[in-house]
Amino acid sequence: MMSKIIAFSIYNRMAVLAITLGIAIAGWVTFENLPIDAVPDVTNNQVQINTAVDGLSPEETERNVTFPIETAMRGLAGVTEVRSLTRFNLSQVTVIFDDEVEIYRARQLVAERLQSVSGSLPVGVLPRPGPVSSGLGEIVHYSVEAEKIEEGQKRIEQLMEMRTIQEWFVKPRLLTVKGVAEVNTIGGFERQFHIQPNTTKMAKYGVHFSEIIEAIERTNKNVGGGYVQQTGEQFLVQAVGLLKDIEDIRSVPLKSLETFQTITISDVAEVSLATELRSGAGLVRSREAVVGTVMMLMGENSRTVAMRVAERIKEVQKGLPQGYKLETLYIRSDLVSSTIGTVEHNLMTGAFLVIVILALLMGNLRAAIITAIMIPLSLLISFIAMRYFNISGNLMSLGALDFGIIVDGTVILLDHCVRVIQERSNAMKRTLTKEELQKAVYDATVHIRTAAGFGQLIIVVVFLPIFSLVGVEGKMFRPMAATFIIAILAALILSFTTAPALASLLMTGKVADKEPWLMRKLEHLYAPVLNFVLRFKVATISIGVIATIIGGILFARLGGEFLPQLDEGTLLVQTTRPVNVSIDQSVVLQAKTEEIASQFPEVAYTFSKIGTSEIANDPMGVHQADTYVMYKPEKDWPAIDGKKRTRGEVANAIIEKLDAELPGQSVLRSQPIQMRFNDLLEGSKSDVAVKLYGDDMETLSSITKKIAAIVEKIPGAGEVETELRGTSPLLRVTPKKDVLRKMGISTQQVLQTVGVALGGAEAGTLYEGERRFPIFVRQSETQRSDLNGIRNLPVGIGSNATVPLSEVADIKFEEAYGTIVREDGKRRAAVMINPHGRDTESFVNDARKAVEAQIKLPEGYYIEWTGTFRNLQEAKSRLIVLAPLALLLVLMMIYAAFKSAGETLLIFACVPMALVGGVLGLMLNGLPFSITAGVGFIALSGIAVLNGVVLMNYFNDLRKERLDSRTIVTRGALLRLRPVMMTALVDIFGFLPMMLSTSIGAEVQKPLASVVIGGIVSSTLLTLLILPALYLTFDKYMKTHDLSELNLKET
Repeated sequence: MMSKIIAFSIYNRMAVLAITLGIAIAGWVTFENLPIDAVPDVTNNQVQINTAVDGLSPEETERNVTFPIETAMRGLAGVTEVRSLTRFNLSQVTVIFDDEVEIYRARQLVAERLQSVSGSLPVGVLPRPGPVSSGLGEIVHYSVEAEKIEEGQKRIEQLMEMRTIQEWFVKPRLLTVKGVAEVNTIGGFERQFHIQPNTTKMAKYGVHFSEIIEAIERTNKNVGGGYVQQTGEQFLVQAVGLLKDIEDIRSVPLKSLETFQTITISDVAEVSLATELRSGAGLVRSREAVVGTVMMLMGENSRTVAMRVAERIKEVQKGLPQGYKLETLYIRSDLVSSTIGTVEHNLMTGAFLVIVILALLMGNLRAAIITAIMIPLSLLISFIAMRYFNISGNLMSLGALDFGIIVDGTVILLDHCVRVIQERSNAMKRTLTKEELQKAVYDATVHIRTAAGFGQLIIVVVFLPIFSLVGVEGKMFRPMAATFIIAILAALILSFTTAPALASLLMTGKVADKEPWLMRKLEHLYAPVLNFVLRFKVATISIGVIATIIGGILFARLGGEFLPQLDEGTLLVQTTRPVNVSIDQSVVLQAKTEEIASQFPEVAYTFSKIGTSEIANDPMGVHQADTYVMYKPEKDWPAIDGKKRTRGEVANAIIEKLDAELPGQSVLRSQPIQMRFNDLLEGSKSDVAVKLYGDDMETLSSITKKIAAIVEKIPGAGEVETELRGTSPLLRVTPKKDVLRKMGISTQQVLQTVGVALGGAEAGTLYEGERRFPIFVRQSETQRSDLNGIRNLPVGIGSNATVPLSEVADIKFEEAYGTIVREDGKRRAAVMINPHGRDTESFVNDARKAVEAQIKLPEGYYIEWTGTFRNLQEAKSRLIVLAPLALLLVLMMIYAAFKSAGETLLIFACVPMALVGGVLGLMLNGLPFSITAGVGFIALSGIAVLNGVVLMNYFNDLRKERLDSRTIVTRGALLRLRPVMMTALVDIFGFLPMMLSTSIGAEVQKPLASVVIGGIVSSTLLTLLILPALYLTFDKYMKTHDLSELNLKET
């Protein structure tokens, strides 16, 4: 079958080339529409349920809202985990499904279950699913700011106007952009009309808080009177009562006294514009502003959507009210363009180096050009397959491609074609005719097809274990393996179709009989070394064995991490302050934090988010903030002490200065995508989290503090922070039921008084055109902060009678935890750790030993170490089992091809020697083992086997000529020096730009490239030196077999 395909391709070359051109055009069109992102979206399949809860403490919210929703969600089909977070005024339950469950199906299941549980929730509590987005969803941050900053009350009104512009002008326009799921808002103040009761006057007139709300509700509405027919026409009837402005609110009648005096709202309350009880704030360049976050619809192309949003922001900017401006603060397309630019540069540089090496070693420019043509063709075919299998183009899927490895089969094929044409031309002592050239290409391709194709198939087989990875590691590395395999298979198909067609068309019938200069030099150096090795076979083999053992020892000492951290080009500083800090004080401290970070010459500007935004996708307390530090382009960075600092050094300097100048807050450093991934995947924003499960909050807090103190002493701990920050003061108002019973009233009057006077109650809406603003009944900030005023709040006990709150309720302060986190049905607390200067695996191993030795857990409490460390352990546990199985399959394939156990073992001996070089490659670059490096080791084992197959096959060809073993080994090694060196060097130079690159995204590619380059060097030495020595030593155990006689399908 393969012979017929090769023959068709050579003798119908124009048809084959036309088909190839059509496929290439299709590949280019596909590339233009291929989803592009920085990294794969590894977020688990989850649905967030956010519930606003007014008036309940966190413990009561947990009991009455969070726990019922949690319990209801656990029974859903496909649910793997349920976790929750409860804060004052908020309950958030995260339901995680199997990856196989389609997201809209998951949301439907959640919505149906919420309907069934809603009856058991407190009155007025309405759970809502979060937006259909993911960890990569926050693609654009922008701000609405005033061009001129006002002071005092005017500044408050300015912040209200900024929030109004965001909600009614900017946000609706951005929501119309294709691919946008939601626009989140934080900062500024919602414009609200407040009725601020005077409790003294209320008591004087016997007015209840409920009466104020009822008065607004009765007045503030329109009613319709249907239509009236008159003299053949009809007209509509409408009675208008909607409030239009503050004066209308003031004049609303409340009640009539026995003296026939009508009491209006203005008689008992002040009416004015006032601020909300906000749970969050936004800052830009140390000043308060409104910060908007555009969230991308799950599955969309982040770069495309981000660019659409950026264009829409420019359009919206033109129509903004005078004195206000929009500014894009962070846009994901910049990171995507940087990482894809890194991939593109490395691929193109690698491809260029591959072409140069081929031209130098092959000595035939036409053959080098044909090989070079296979590189873009295989990539274009890969784009078609990637689009079909929904694989996005990103740092992982495209970053692992090495055109040297991909075209190895074509290199071997064309090298053999050049040699056959040369031999036949020399034998005939003339230039081959067109027909003879086609025949020579056909014969050469058929003869070498098994060796070339077999080696490529082995590389495909060794990648199969990667498809066994699940969860985060599966989403990260399966696209990489799939793209690599697709590219290799595409190149393999091209090597037996388009490559022979081009060879028969472009090659000449006369090939220079002289080896290229570089090959002559290499042969001149190699021949005496080979003779020396063959004289001292035992010593050579011993060196190889010892090197392999040393490599194994060094590998065990490497340490490990899940992935090298992608440098996103943006620093995210997570600050945590005392838990009882007020929102206004937190804003002051955050402004100082931004001022300190902005002092560094490498920093362009800063912006931050404090507390919880409008959509609580990332609920934080007001004592927590995320500070985004945006760097200038590196070309604009000044030299410090004669050299420019790295991003890591700048980040260290910023953290050190923050710790020195603001000692009352703790700091964790991260990056935007890194932080969101950690938070969504593990419920913790750090790279490593020590999770403690139990029931008692006091015990959880105490033990996590002890764990943090132990972990901080471990070298490489970096930043260590406890999730529980202690208790907050809680003013608890408890009705005196006995007193109320004697008065003949229920606790409702007490609860309503506290809820309205202090918490506020929405009484209606005031419309300004299409815009609408809430009318709230709540005391002023001055009154709310007066404890004596709180004790004297009027509680209605009759139509015109009130009593002070202190007479019917106990009022006292208590301590309560502001945040309660639950996982797997139990409360949990965490110690968050971002290790620095050390690999994650060794750090966690040391820290875990220390914690286990010093911490004795009470009964019912247990610890889990999670984060990237757990991902590493899960991936390693799978690969340790499945990688040997893949190598066993390769062993069986080699045996099926050679039918000789001795030759199979000799070829397979290339693998451990290659792994030695991979380990050295990591050590020389100062890198620990990671799953990226593991993928490199997997690829390396296939490459090592490929070289062994090429050399062993030729040894067998020479053995048929009945030559002695020494001659077989010497002549075979020298004649196969060129294909072995070509495959080795093109593989090395294909990966070299990845190993040397320092641009954004290069750190993820570097371990893979380091392993492959180091391994190929050692593998090539083994193939050219130790393998001949092994062959000569164990010659008597070899069984002659012609690999070329095998059918590829049989193999």
